[in-house]
Amino acid sequence: MSSWLGALGLTSGFVLRNLLSQQSNPNKVLDVKSDQYSDRFVQCREDALVLYGPGKEQKSTKEKYEIVLQRPCTETLHQAFSLYRSNELHEAEVRFLQLKDKVPLLVGISREVCNLGGIQKLCDALQENPTWTVAHLAALFALQDTFQHPVVLSYLNLPDLNAGISPLQVAIKMGNLRTVQTLLNAKASLEHLDNQANSVFHYAANTTKEIILALSTESTKCLNYRNADGHTPLHMACLADKPECVKALLVAGADVNISASQASVNSSTLAAAPPGCVGDFLHENPNKLHAQDMKFGGTPLHWSCSREVIETLVNMGCDINSRNFDGRTALHIMVLRKRLECVVALLSRDADVNIGDNDGNTPLHLAVTEGSYAIVQALVVFGADLTYENNMGATPRHGIAPESGGDKILYVLHSVGAPRCSLNMQGCNRGCEGSSFDYNGVPPATPPSSESREILNQMLSVAGMDVAANRVMAADKGSRGGRLLCLDGGGIRGLVLVVILLELEKAVGFPVIQCFDWMAGTSTGGILALGLAAGKSLKECLCLYFRMKEHAFVGGRPYNSEPLENILKEALGTHTVMSDIQYPKVIITGVLADRKPVALHMFRNYPSPSRVIGLEEVGLFKPTLSPEEQLLWRAARATGAAPSYFRAFGRFLDGGLIANNPTLDAMTEIHEYNLALQAVGRTSEVKPLTIVVSLGTGLVPVTQQKEIDVFRPESLWDTARLAVGVSALGALLVDQATASDGRVVHRARAWCSMTGVPYYRFTPQLSEDISMDEKNDEKLVNMLWETKAYIHSNYSMVREAAFLLSNEQQHR
Repeated sequence: MSSWLGALGLTSGFVLRNLLSQQSNPNKVLDVKSDQYSDRFVQCREDALVLYGPGKEQKSTKEKYEIVLQRPCTETLHQAFSLYRSNELHEAEVRFLQLKDKVPLLVGISREVCNLGGIQKLCDALQENPTWTVAHLAALFALQDTFQHPVVLSYLNLPDLNAGISPLQVAIKMGNLRTVQTLLNAKASLEHLDNQANSVFHYAANTTKEIILALSTESTKCLNYRNADGHTPLHMACLADKPECVKALLVAGADVNISASQASVNSSTLAAAPPGCVGDFLHENPNKLHAQDMKFGGTPLHWSCSREVIETLVNMGCDINSRNFDGRTALHIMVLRKRLECVVALLSRDADVNIGDNDGNTPLHLAVTEGSYAIVQALVVFGADLTYENNMGATPRHGIAPESGGDKILYVLHSVGAPRCSLNMQGCNRGCEGSSFDYNGVPPATPPSSESREILNQMLSVAGMDVAANRVMAADKGSRGGRLLCLDGGGIRGLVLVVILLELEKAVGFPVIQCFDWMAGTSTGGILALGLAAGKSLKECLCLYFRMKEHAFVGGRPYNSEPLENILKEALGTHTVMSDIQYPKVIITGVLADRKPVALHMFRNYPSPSRVIGLEEVGLFKPTLSPEEQLLWRAARATGAAPSYFRAFGRFLDGGLIANNPTLDAMTEIHEYNLALQAVGRTSEVKPLTIVVSLGTGLVPVTQQKEIDVFRPESLWDTARLAVGVSALGALLVDQATASDGRVVHRARAWCSMTGVPYYRFTPQLSEDISMDEKNDEKLVNMLWETKAYIHSNYSMVREAAFLLSNEQQHR
């Protein structure tokens, strides 16, 4: 950058030389009398510029070779300017050639420089830049009127031979808007690149937004060119810490996805990423970016301050993993600024959580150093590599200082499997040194939970595993194909389901959708099941949940269902029907509320048992749609129509009112389906259950309930107790109607044990009761960290389930 910035500067050396005496400074411009040269020999003459030799008295030591500029005859016949003096003819001739076609012309057509000071500036500029043309000098000194002269205009687009700079680039560098506009009106070229491949926008990047606007109004062809250093004008503005110029370039259409590099400057190979132009956004939201971060480079994502800005910029094409001059992504910057909302927004847009900066530090390294507890949890939940080593060989755990308040963060990492440092690592503390295992941080308080049934659960599991073990050993292909996944309801707590499935997928080593032959889901679990069946990855579902909460839970309850429906259409397809899902078989529960008593309905992608045996729906009510007619997004909307949260979807309410844990209903459905197949002679299609994996959305802490009695009040105090009791009883009824744990799980486990089907139930104990419409990022990432910690502590059970699932997959 310094190579071209220095091309224009009038260095401090000139100031020093101008302070020297007349005798010691041969370049000082002097007022002289014309008649004192009458006896001097004329070496060269060009119009009013004359190079004189010494006088006739050759022995004179005072007289030198001297360049003199005669004043116009209209002003005086006796006054002149001495521009240069030298004892050497060659030096004087070289200087004469530099001045002859520039200084006389400008002095003759511009009164602004027809004086001692003006001529001195011209001569100094030419001494510094001897290959500049008259147009360069006019641009440097803002001599706008001279650009009407044909000789000056003839040099308008002629670059300097040394640096390749054009007159327009000189004017831009001087920051004179009026001169720039004059040159633009004279049709100066905007496509010229100097010898370092700098365009007019590279020069403008260090000036003002008004100059950038003037240039971009004419042409933006060179707006995204890289120079020889690999920098675009946008990078130059960032380096110069010119936030207003950065914004002006963005408004002009600068591509934010072009990284700074030493790559070719060929405009046809500028950006590997799709163009990211955010000019319209910046024009409408000029104050939505953090200007102090611009000097570090990057994209507007790096400079964002809110979730809304990040989502808008990503939608406009900003590369979410683009790096700034320090090699940091926007995620690094949000971690350093401790903006949890922005961190979650980036993660939910699939930002890469494991990119190292120039020092090799990932966002997790920076988060533990900054002591950001919730951000550490968020990064862990979204898959941060706990073993990633920076350039110093340090993992994130090594960067924690327990004595400085990092005890809780240390436990966050330890609880999900962050390893200690190797024995040869230097600078370790007791929380990470490889030779010590006595300290792993401070865990949070243990939440109150229900009475443990661990021993009973193990007994039931052992009883069922005997049959399962024999089935695996026999490898009977005819008995395979009955792997069932059940997903509970729970609103936004469906995030727990995604995290558990991510860990299960990691254990089996292939997509979780291939692990099961049947998937049953209720409410949020049903939406997740449909998403997976429609081809979404678990990571996409995790991101989708975080985005969905911001758009679906807006305003007061019941929420407007249109945003939710739009998200479902986008994720599942507007016209996709249930029968389009070929594998696995999917069961989604809903409640038909247009009758009394209400009825459980199952949305299927296969014929129902009744349809298999030829029974048709009859009665007073309109028949439900077949799999060939039932749209996926409408099934998802129906199963998620939780009363008081969303309006009913036609005649459907949330399936959680009857089957919030759909395990028993799914097992019943599979049994009935097999019986129907046998009844019509399709015995080869019969696939009995071989394993059941049931996932819950978290166990809430057990709390004390004091008033549950409903009675006739006899006093004012009784009236208050009655109100509390009615409220508690109402909550109790809702809890039991939507129960997904407790006896519901015990019954399913016992049924599987009796039939010899392995049953695995995964649901974490939560530290607080998370509401179905919770939006607080801090609470949600804590919930998900608790889920990952729970899975880590029960990983032997995960591996056991993974073995059975993958073993059956291998024999399919």
